[in-house]
Amino acid sequence: MNEFRSMGCEISCSSSLPLEAVQALFDERDRRFSRFKESSELVRVNVRPLGVTLVSEEFASMLALAIDAANATDGLVSPAVGGAVLAAGYDRDFATLPPDGDAVEPVRVPSYEAIVLRGSVILRAEPVQLDLNGVVKGKTVDDALTLGGDGWVSAGGDLATSVPVVVGLPGDEVVTIVRGGLATSSVSRRAWLRGGDPQHHLIDPRTGVPARTPWSDVTVAAGSCLAADVAAKAALILGVAGPAWLDARGLPGRFRDRDGSVRHNAAWRRGLAEAALAA
Repeated sequence: MNEFRSMGCEISCSSSLPLEAVQALFDERDRRFSRFKESSELVRVNVRPLGVTLVSEEFASMLALAIDAANATDGLVSPAVGGAVLAAGYDRDFATLPPDGDAVEPVRVPSYEAIVLRGSVILRAEPVQLDLNGVVKGKTVDDALTLGGDGWVSAGGDLATSVPVVVGLPGDEVVTIVRGGLATSSVSRRAWLRGGDPQHHLIDPRTGVPARTPWSDVTVAAGSCLAADVAAKAALILGVAGPAWLDARGLPGRFRDRDGSVRHNAAWRRGLAEAALAA
């Protein structure tokens, strides 16, 4: 197994994959899409949040995925939440965030439909601070897996694999993923206080503040890490409606609440039963 740090988390991959190429891919994406690097393309694009902006092909491709994710989740996982993330206090690298500060006031999250992408040209019909956190890491995990032969790639626990691999889940449970993607969205790992109230990075676009959800962690299995990550974020934001939302899409989901109790949706339970029968 190979390990390194990028995108603010620990990255690991199987020894069958080319470590230098995998690390170079993560580092390049981090330089381009980080909200905290003044030289990043994302920061440059957000300097002028209204009107027409010319971007690189790589940026346009990632934004297209973010718009697709918003369409697939009815706007729950949206690239238009950048302003709300800043308002919640997440305005610098997490390691340097002050533990508390001024109370958070809700801000209006523009509709993602205010973002129009034509080739490498972005038109924002109203001021929109972009945040591509919903897709960049998952897509990079998937892309890294294609750089070599069979193997696996994990970024902060989010996984893409073409071989069977045992994965640890929050709460000390383990699951075997044969191939595809697995992602966990959490409100406990990156949390802080503002005005004494807990905050996290998953904004509910309907309210303009961090999602008020009973779940501490939501884990989803899907055909790719990107698909799993987007679905996990949407299911966590949806709260008690999350399990049924995943079932309607045939996606297995594991939900852990603030007390550590775990609930599996019907698709997850069905997958566990099929695995037991195949053993």
